[in-house]
Amino acid sequence: MKIGYILLACVAFAVLGNVFLLTHNRSEEAEWAAFRDAHHCTPVGATDGSNRAGYQCDDGQVHYRWRQMR
Repeated sequence: MKIGYILLACVAFAVLGNVFLLTHNRSEEAEWAAFRDAHHCTPVGATDGSNRAGYQCDDGQVHYRWRQMR
């Protein structure tokens, strides 16, 4: 096989992988939004200076989410 075909296959695989990950990320965010609303979660201040956002929920736990940089 020529190198060009191998590189083209790698690029196509990378594009398909990114599409899959972006689709999966949207469903994860929708699930989190449903959980947040059902458990009355409220944001709490970050204490460690990281990129995590904490949410205090009525189940007695603080759930951490990674903030997306835009």
